[in-house]
Amino acid sequence: DIKKMDKPMENETVVLQPKNSDGGPKGILGGVSLDYDPLVGGPSKYMVGTEQGTTLSCNRRGKSPNDKIHTCFHGHHGPVYSVMRNTFFAKYFLTVGDWTARIWMDEIKTPMFMTFYHKTYLTYGTWHPVRPGVFLTSRMDGTMDVWDLLYKQNSPVLSVQVSDYSLHTLKVQQDGKLVAVGGVDGSTNLLELSGGLSEMARDEKNIISTMFEREATRDKNLIQRQREAKQRRRKSSGGVRAERDIGNVDESELKTITDTFLKEVKEDEEMWAKKLEDKKNWREQVLKEIEESADLLLEASTASNNNEQEQGSSP
Repeated sequence: DIKKMDKPMENETVVLQPKNSDGGPKGILGGVSLDYDPLVGGPSKYMVGTEQGTTLSCNRRGKSPNDKIHTCFHGHHGPVYSVMRNTFFAKYFLTVGDWTARIWMDEIKTPMFMTFYHKTYLTYGTWHPVRPGVFLTSRMDGTMDVWDLLYKQNSPVLSVQVSDYSLHTLKVQQDGKLVAVGGVDGSTNLLELSGGLSEMARDEKNIISTMFEREATRDKNLIQRQREAKQRRRKSSGGVRAERDIGNVDESELKTITDTFLKEVKEDEEMWAKKLEDKKNWREQVLKEIEESADLLLEASTASNNNEQEQGSSP
Protein backbone atom coordinates (compact mmCIF):
# COMPACT_ATOMS: atom_id res chain seq x y z
CA ASP A 1 0.00 0.00 0.00
CA ILE A 2 1.63 3.30 -1.10
CA LYS A 3 -0.03 5.04 1.84
CA LYS A 4 2.06 2.92 4.23
CA MET A 5 5.46 2.43 2.66
CA ASP A 6 7.21 1.56 5.94
CA LYS A 7 6.06 -2.07 5.83
CA PRO A 8 4.23 -4.48 3.47
CA MET A 9 0.50 -5.08 3.80
CA GLU A 10 1.07 -8.81 4.28
CA ASN A 11 4.02 -10.26 6.15
CA GLU A 12 3.43 -13.80 4.92
CA THR A 13 5.84 -14.93 2.22
CA VAL A 14 4.30 -16.83 -0.70
CA VAL A 15 6.50 -19.72 -1.82
CA LEU A 16 5.98 -20.46 -5.51
CA GLN A 17 5.56 -24.19 -5.02
CA PRO A 18 2.26 -25.46 -6.45
CA LYS A 19 0.57 -28.27 -4.54
CA ASN A 20 -0.33 -29.96 -7.83
CA SER A 21 1.99 -29.34 -10.77
CA ASP A 22 -0.42 -30.99 -13.25
CA GLY A 23 2.42 -32.61 -15.18
CA GLY A 24 4.62 -29.50 -15.15
CA PRO A 25 7.84 -28.67 -13.26
CA LYS A 26 7.88 -29.72 -9.61
CA GLY A 27 9.35 -28.05 -6.57
CA ILE A 28 9.88 -24.35 -5.91
CA LEU A 29 9.61 -22.19 -9.03
CA GLY A 30 11.50 -18.95 -9.68
CA GLY A 31 9.43 -15.84 -10.38
CA VAL A 32 10.39 -13.72 -13.39
CA SER A 33 7.37 -11.52 -14.19
CA LEU A 34 4.29 -10.29 -12.33
CA ASP A 35 0.88 -8.91 -13.27
CA TYR A 36 -1.30 -7.19 -10.68
CA ASP A 37 -4.00 -4.71 -11.64
CA PRO A 38 -6.87 -4.42 -9.13
CA LEU A 39 -9.00 -2.60 -11.72
CA VAL A 40 -8.76 -5.56 -14.12
CA GLY A 41 -8.21 -8.81 -12.23
CA GLY A 42 -9.57 -7.67 -8.87
CA PRO A 43 -7.82 -6.59 -5.66
CA SER A 44 -6.82 -10.10 -4.57
CA LYS A 45 -5.79 -11.80 -7.82
CA TYR A 46 -2.38 -11.64 -9.45
CA MET A 47 -0.32 -13.72 -11.87
CA VAL A 48 3.33 -14.78 -11.83
CA GLY A 49 5.44 -15.91 -14.77
CA THR A 50 8.20 -18.29 -13.72
CA GLU A 51 11.66 -19.22 -14.91
CA GLN A 52 10.49 -22.79 -15.62
CA GLY A 53 7.91 -21.70 -18.24
CA THR A 54 4.87 -22.05 -15.96
CA THR A 55 2.42 -19.22 -15.30
CA LEU A 56 0.75 -19.19 -11.88
CA SER A 57 -2.66 -17.72 -11.09
CA CYS A 58 -2.59 -16.63 -7.44
CA ASN A 59 -5.01 -15.26 -4.86
CA ARG A 60 -3.89 -13.16 -1.88
CA ARG A 61 -6.95 -14.24 0.11
CA GLY A 62 -6.04 -17.92 0.16
CA LYS A 63 -6.34 -19.39 3.66
CA SER A 64 -3.09 -21.37 3.42
CA PRO A 65 0.10 -21.00 1.35
CA ASN A 66 -1.07 -23.81 -0.93
CA ASP A 67 -4.44 -22.13 -1.47
CA LYS A 68 -2.76 -18.92 -2.61
CA ILE A 69 -1.63 -20.64 -5.85
CA HIS A 70 -4.86 -21.41 -7.65
CA THR A 71 -3.94 -22.69 -11.13
CA CYS A 72 -0.81 -23.61 -13.13
CA PHE A 73 -0.55 -22.96 -16.86
CA HIS A 74 2.26 -24.86 -18.63
CA GLY A 75 3.47 -24.41 -22.18
CA HIS A 76 6.51 -22.17 -22.55
CA HIS A 77 9.93 -23.80 -22.99
CA GLY A 78 11.76 -21.20 -20.92
CA PRO A 79 11.20 -18.17 -18.66
CA VAL A 80 7.89 -16.32 -18.97
CA TYR A 81 9.17 -12.77 -19.47
CA SER A 82 5.77 -11.08 -19.26
CA VAL A 83 2.19 -11.88 -18.26
CA MET A 84 -0.77 -9.49 -18.51
CA ARG A 85 -4.56 -9.75 -18.33
CA ASN A 86 -6.66 -8.26 -21.10
CA THR A 87 -7.94 -4.85 -20.00
CA PHE A 88 -11.43 -5.48 -21.43
CA PHE A 89 -11.83 -9.22 -20.74
CA ALA A 90 -10.07 -10.09 -17.48
CA LYS A 91 -10.41 -13.87 -17.78
CA TYR A 92 -8.10 -13.84 -20.81
CA PHE A 93 -4.38 -13.13 -20.39
CA LEU A 94 -1.25 -12.85 -22.51
CA THR A 95 2.11 -14.50 -21.81
CA VAL A 96 5.43 -14.08 -23.61
CA GLY A 97 8.32 -16.51 -23.38
CA ASP A 98 10.74 -18.54 -25.54
CA TRP A 99 9.88 -17.88 -29.21
CA THR A 100 6.12 -17.33 -28.83
CA ALA A 101 3.35 -15.22 -27.35
CA ARG A 102 0.25 -17.06 -26.10
CA ILE A 103 -3.28 -16.11 -25.07
CA TRP A 104 -4.95 -18.15 -22.33
CA MET A 105 -8.27 -18.37 -20.50
CA ASP A 106 -8.59 -18.88 -16.74
CA GLU A 107 -10.72 -21.99 -17.17
CA ILE A 108 -8.47 -23.75 -19.72
CA LYS A 109 -4.93 -24.94 -19.01
CA THR A 110 -3.83 -24.90 -22.65
CA PRO A 111 -3.36 -21.74 -24.76
CA MET A 112 -6.28 -20.94 -27.04
CA PHE A 113 -4.07 -18.80 -29.30
CA MET A 114 -0.35 -18.90 -29.99
CA THR A 115 1.89 -17.00 -32.39
CA PHE A 116 4.21 -18.84 -34.74
CA TYR A 117 7.70 -19.70 -33.49
CA HIS A 118 9.88 -16.70 -34.27
CA LYS A 119 13.51 -17.08 -35.32
CA THR A 120 14.61 -15.05 -32.29
CA TYR A 121 13.40 -14.94 -28.70
CA LEU A 122 10.53 -12.74 -27.58
CA THR A 123 11.28 -10.52 -24.59
CA TYR A 124 8.04 -8.74 -23.66
CA GLY A 125 4.35 -8.35 -24.48
CA THR A 126 1.51 -5.99 -23.57
CA TRP A 127 -2.14 -5.48 -24.46
CA HIS A 128 -3.22 -2.24 -26.09
CA PRO A 129 -5.23 -0.12 -23.59
CA VAL A 130 -7.80 1.02 -26.20
CA ARG A 131 -8.00 -1.86 -28.71
CA PRO A 132 -9.18 -5.13 -27.03
CA GLY A 133 -7.84 -7.27 -29.88
CA VAL A 134 -4.41 -5.66 -30.24
CA PHE A 135 -1.23 -6.62 -28.41
CA LEU A 136 2.42 -5.74 -28.92
CA THR A 137 5.54 -7.89 -28.53
CA SER A 138 9.27 -7.16 -28.56
CA ARG A 139 12.07 -9.36 -29.80
CA MET A 140 15.72 -9.92 -29.05
CA ASP A 141 16.69 -8.84 -32.57
CA GLY A 142 15.42 -5.29 -31.87
CA THR A 143 12.03 -5.67 -33.59
CA MET A 144 8.62 -4.64 -32.25
CA ASP A 145 5.55 -6.49 -33.58
CA VAL A 146 1.94 -5.29 -33.45
CA TRP A 147 -0.73 -8.02 -33.59
CA ASP A 148 -4.33 -7.14 -34.49
CA LEU A 149 -6.60 -10.15 -34.00
CA LEU A 150 -9.51 -8.31 -35.59
CA TYR A 151 -7.82 -8.42 -39.02
CA LYS A 152 -5.13 -11.10 -38.88
CA GLN A 153 -4.43 -13.96 -36.45
CA ASN A 154 -1.45 -15.75 -38.00
CA SER A 155 1.03 -12.89 -38.38
CA PRO A 156 1.60 -9.33 -37.07
CA VAL A 157 0.05 -6.43 -38.95
CA LEU A 158 3.14 -4.31 -38.30
CA SER A 159 6.81 -5.08 -37.62
CA VAL A 160 9.27 -2.26 -36.88
CA GLN A 161 13.03 -2.57 -36.51
CA VAL A 162 13.45 -0.24 -33.55
CA SER A 163 17.06 -0.92 -32.59
CA ASP A 164 20.16 -2.90 -33.49
CA TYR A 165 20.11 -4.26 -29.94
CA SER A 166 17.68 -6.47 -28.07
CA LEU A 167 14.48 -4.82 -26.86
CA HIS A 168 13.60 -5.27 -23.20
CA THR A 169 10.20 -3.73 -22.45
CA LEU A 170 7.14 -1.93 -23.92
CA LYS A 171 4.68 0.57 -22.49
CA VAL A 172 1.68 1.97 -24.37
CA GLN A 173 0.31 5.40 -23.46
CA GLN A 174 -3.16 5.37 -21.90
CA ASP A 175 -4.81 6.82 -25.01
CA GLY A 176 -3.04 4.20 -27.14
CA LYS A 177 -1.22 6.51 -29.55
CA LEU A 178 2.37 6.43 -28.25
CA VAL A 179 4.56 3.44 -27.41
CA ALA A 180 7.76 3.64 -25.35
CA VAL A 181 10.24 0.88 -26.20
CA GLY A 182 13.20 0.17 -23.92
CA GLY A 183 16.35 -1.64 -25.07
CA VAL A 184 19.16 -3.50 -23.33
CA ASP A 185 21.59 -0.76 -24.38
CA GLY A 186 19.79 1.70 -22.09
CA SER A 187 17.95 3.53 -24.86
CA THR A 188 14.24 4.39 -24.96
CA ASN A 189 12.48 4.99 -28.28
CA LEU A 190 9.08 6.67 -28.53
CA LEU A 191 6.92 5.49 -31.44
CA GLU A 192 3.56 6.80 -32.64
CA LEU A 193 0.88 4.38 -33.83
CA SER A 194 -1.48 5.21 -36.68
CA GLY A 195 -5.17 5.80 -36.09
CA GLY A 196 -5.98 2.34 -37.43
CA LEU A 197 -3.99 0.76 -34.59
CA SER A 198 -4.76 3.22 -31.80
CA GLU A 199 -8.51 3.81 -32.27
CA MET A 200 -11.17 1.20 -31.56
CA ALA A 201 -13.01 -0.07 -34.62
CA ARG A 202 -16.78 -0.15 -34.82
CA ASP A 203 -18.24 -2.97 -32.66
CA GLU A 204 -14.71 -4.29 -32.07
CA LYS A 205 -15.32 -5.18 -28.44
CA ASN A 206 -18.24 -7.48 -29.29
CA ILE A 207 -16.38 -9.06 -32.21
CA ILE A 208 -13.29 -9.85 -30.11
CA SER A 209 -15.47 -11.14 -27.26
CA THR A 210 -17.24 -13.50 -29.67
CA MET A 211 -13.91 -14.63 -31.13
CA PHE A 212 -12.44 -15.42 -27.69
CA GLU A 213 -15.59 -17.26 -26.58
CA ARG A 214 -15.61 -19.30 -29.78
CA GLU A 215 -11.97 -20.33 -29.36
CA ALA A 216 -12.52 -21.14 -25.68
CA THR A 217 -15.53 -23.33 -26.50
CA ARG A 218 -13.59 -25.15 -29.20
CA ASP A 219 -10.71 -25.86 -26.80
CA LYS A 220 -13.09 -27.07 -24.09
CA ASN A 221 -14.66 -29.50 -26.58
CA LEU A 222 -11.24 -30.80 -27.62
CA ILE A 223 -10.24 -31.33 -23.98
CA GLN A 224 -13.46 -33.20 -23.32
CA ARG A 225 -12.84 -35.47 -26.31
CA GLN A 226 -9.30 -36.16 -25.08
CA ARG A 227 -10.65 -37.13 -21.67
CA GLU A 228 -13.21 -39.47 -23.20
CA ALA A 229 -10.56 -41.08 -25.41
CA LYS A 230 -8.30 -41.48 -22.38
CA GLN A 231 -11.09 -43.19 -20.42
CA ARG A 232 -11.79 -45.56 -23.32
CA ARG A 233 -8.12 -46.55 -23.48
CA ARG A 234 -8.07 -47.22 -19.74
CA LYS A 235 -11.13 -49.44 -20.02
CA SER A 236 -9.72 -51.30 -23.01
CA SER A 237 -6.40 -51.89 -21.19
CA GLY A 238 -8.12 -53.32 -18.14
CA GLY A 239 -7.65 -50.27 -15.96
CA VAL A 240 -3.92 -50.02 -16.54
CA ARG A 241 -2.89 -46.40 -16.70
CA ALA A 242 -1.30 -45.21 -19.90
CA GLU A 243 2.42 -44.54 -19.65
CA ARG A 244 1.99 -41.00 -20.85
CA ASP A 245 -1.14 -38.87 -20.41
CA ILE A 246 -2.38 -36.59 -23.16
CA GLY A 247 -1.00 -33.10 -22.73
CA ASN A 248 1.71 -34.09 -20.23
CA VAL A 249 5.39 -33.68 -21.00
CA ASP A 250 8.15 -35.88 -19.66
CA GLU A 251 9.92 -33.89 -16.94
CA SER A 252 13.43 -34.88 -18.06
CA GLU A 253 12.61 -33.84 -21.62
CA LEU A 254 11.19 -30.53 -20.38
CA LYS A 255 14.32 -29.94 -18.28
CA THR A 256 16.56 -30.60 -21.30
CA ILE A 257 14.57 -28.14 -23.41
CA THR A 258 14.65 -25.54 -20.62
CA ASP A 259 18.41 -25.91 -20.06
CA THR A 260 19.08 -25.60 -23.79
CA PHE A 261 16.89 -22.50 -24.02
CA LEU A 262 18.55 -20.82 -21.02
CA LYS A 263 21.99 -21.61 -22.44
CA GLU A 264 21.08 -20.05 -25.80
CA VAL A 265 19.60 -16.99 -24.07
CA LYS A 266 22.81 -16.54 -22.07
CA GLU A 267 24.92 -16.87 -25.22
CA ASP A 268 22.75 -14.30 -26.99
CA GLU A 269 23.00 -11.90 -24.05
CA GLU A 270 26.79 -12.28 -24.04
CA MET A 271 26.88 -11.68 -27.79
CA TRP A 272 24.80 -8.49 -27.49
CA ALA A 273 26.93 -7.31 -24.56
CA LYS A 274 30.08 -7.82 -26.66
CA LYS A 275 28.53 -5.95 -29.60
CA LEU A 276 27.56 -3.11 -27.27
CA GLU A 277 31.10 -2.94 -25.87
CA ASP A 278 32.60 -3.02 -29.38
CA LYS A 279 30.31 -0.19 -30.49
CA LYS A 280 31.23 1.81 -27.39
CA ASN A 281 34.95 1.34 -28.12
CA TRP A 282 34.37 2.28 -31.77
CA ARG A 283 32.58 5.48 -30.74
CA GLU A 284 35.40 6.41 -28.36
CA GLN A 285 37.97 5.79 -31.12
CA VAL A 286 36.00 7.93 -33.60
CA LEU A 287 35.70 10.76 -31.06
CA LYS A 288 39.42 10.55 -30.36
CA GLU A 289 40.24 10.72 -34.08
CA ILE A 290 37.87 13.67 -34.50
CA GLU A 291 39.55 15.51 -31.63
CA GLU A 292 43.00 14.80 -33.08
CA SER A 293 41.86 16.01 -36.52
CA ALA A 294 40.41 19.16 -34.98
CA ASP A 295 43.70 19.85 -33.20
CA LEU A 296 45.65 19.39 -36.46
CA LEU A 297 43.27 21.69 -38.32
CA LEU A 298 43.61 24.30 -35.59
CA GLU A 299 47.42 24.09 -35.72
CA ALA A 300 47.39 24.34 -39.51
CA SER A 301 45.03 27.32 -39.39
CA THR A 302 47.18 29.06 -36.79
CA ALA A 303 50.35 28.48 -38.80
CA SER A 304 48.67 29.79 -41.94
CA ASN A 305 47.52 32.97 -40.17
CA ASN A 306 51.04 33.54 -38.80
CA ASN A 307 52.53 33.20 -42.29
CA GLU A 308 50.05 35.67 -43.73
CA GLN A 309 50.85 38.17 -40.98
CA GLU A 310 54.58 37.81 -41.55
CA GLN A 311 54.17 38.31 -45.32
CA GLY A 312 51.99 41.35 -44.76
CA SER A 313 54.44 43.00 -42.38
CA SER A 314 57.53 42.41 -44.62
CA PRO A 315 58.59 45.47 -46.81
